[in-house]
Amino acid sequence: IKADVTRKVAEVLPATAVFASNTSTLPITGLAEAWRDAASFVGIHFFSPVDKMQLVEIIRGKKTSDATLAVAMDYVKRIRKTPVVVNDSRGFFTSRVFATYTGEGMRMLAEGINPALIENAGRMTGMPMPPLALSDEVALDLIYKIAAQTAKDQGAAYQRSPVDGLVEKMVKDLGRLGKKNGKGFYDYPAEGKKRLWPGLGDLAPRAKEQPSVDEIKTRFLYIQALETARCFEENVITA
Repeated sequence: IKADVTRKVAEVLPATAVFASNTSTLPITGLAEAWRDAASFVGIHFFSPVDKMQLVEIIRGKKTSDATLAVAMDYVKRIRKTPVVVNDSRGFFTSRVFATYTGEGMRMLAEGINPALIENAGRMTGMPMPPLALSDEVALDLIYKIAAQTAKDQGAAYQRSPVDGLVEKMVKDLGRLGKKNGKGFYDYPAEGKKRLWPGLGDLAPRAKEQPSVDEIKTRFLYIQALETARCFEENVITA
């Protein structure tokens, strides 16, 4: 769909136009193939809710020119937000690190860790939302589709995890897509506050031994730190 829209837009925009795509996962270099000139194609990644989130990630594709990057920087500054420039990769920088937090929460659930313990420890790390609730906000079917697309693109190199199976069961077998359809890891009653879905105990049976809060906090913080280190190694972000 993005490629089709990009080609149609190219037919009506002037030759001097810069094309920016808002995407949280799909590599900009690949998306630029549908544009007439990859040098004038760039990624501008906004965060939800856009009216409150000040950070904007600008993604430079392999062929994005300095002039295009400058236009993107000026644009973000003119709408009074803070730009951060990263090089292209699947998930860029922000989505890669963000996904480790939510992914680790789902991995813990698959391991049989008490979901209330997971959520409380997540808050205690200083995150604005706990990981399972945040996954519901993002939408579990979107997480499922991202994993499916990544597996398709990477082929034999893709390593399936327990999280893949957990999300697939939630989406395909149980129809629990997250907050948008009122049922995910939480239930969202029409009246009243959201609450953890009681069926989580059947989805992932509780382990007899539960980790401490400090152990869970450490896992959440370390997994994000490790992904940040990988981004440095891969030159997605630079010092």
